[in-house]
Parts: sequence; structure tokens; C-alpha cells
Amino acid sequence: MDCEVKVIPDQKLAVINYKGPIEDLDLLVSKLIGWADAENVEMLSEPFIVYYSPRHEVGKAEAVYDVGIVIKDDADEKDIIRVVDMIEHKVLSGIHNGPTDDILDSYAQLVEFSKKNNFDIIGSPKEVFIKSYYNCDDENDFVTEIQLPIIEL
Repeated sequence: MDCEVKVIPDQKLAVINYKGPIEDLDLLVSKLIGWADAENVEMLSEPFIVYYSPRHEVGKAEAVYDVGIVIKDDADEKDIIRVVDMIEHKVLSGIHNGPTDDILDSYAQLVEFSKKNNFDIIGSPKEVFIKSYYNCDDENDFVTEIQLPIIEL
């Protein structure tokens, strides 16, 4: 896996904060995209998820996570959808190809890279669904960008 340090600029996000089974992710993404379409909100990114529960425990019990999209402009919040500002931050990024069944192997590679290069992981992991079941039929073709917030030691 190629690892890359990226600076994520200030962004406006539409997010759903959620505690429940990860299987609800499809419904939450559909709700978010449906809201953007209905409100004529311009999306600037594919959907993403930020995990607050340990990633290796997701799927075994209820998880705490946010589902979101980057949007162009401010928008009216509705129901469980919140619009928030994310400040510029640095991440260690890597691309996971294929099904997410073995995504923890990609996380391990990113963590190893961070150790070797004196980065400290300081926040919750984010997975951006570049190609996923929202826009791709074959999970072998899935592409997920993992972003780990970091600071340099």
C-alpha cells in the first residue's frame, strides 16, 4: 500500500451522528444523499464514515460513527442531518482495494508507516467510499481511502 501525508483543507460537512449496528450504514448514506438531492445541495465528495468505536470491533456490537459528505455551501439541517465546519488538518492516507473484509490489514500498514516516520495518530479514522456499493456492483473493485489524523513528532 502506498501511504501519503495529505492536508485536508477547511470543509463544510453534512453528517449524521449515529450509534447502532454498522448494517444501518446503507440507510444512513441513502438518507444523506436523498437530503442533498432534495435540498439541491452540491456534494463535493463521495460518502465517508468516521469511526468513534474501535475499528476492529465494528460489526461485533453497536458502533458509534458519523456518516458524511463534503458539501459546497452551507445548507439547512434536517431531521438527523447536521451541517458542520471541519478545520484544516493533516492525515496519513492509504488506499484499500477490494472488499472491506480485510481492511484491518490496510490499517496495520498505515500504523506501521506512521511509527517508522514519527507520526502520532491523534483522532478517529475516516474511510472515504471512492468506489463502493453506492457506485460499484462488484466488491472486488471497491476502493476505500483510509485517512488517519496525524501530527508529526
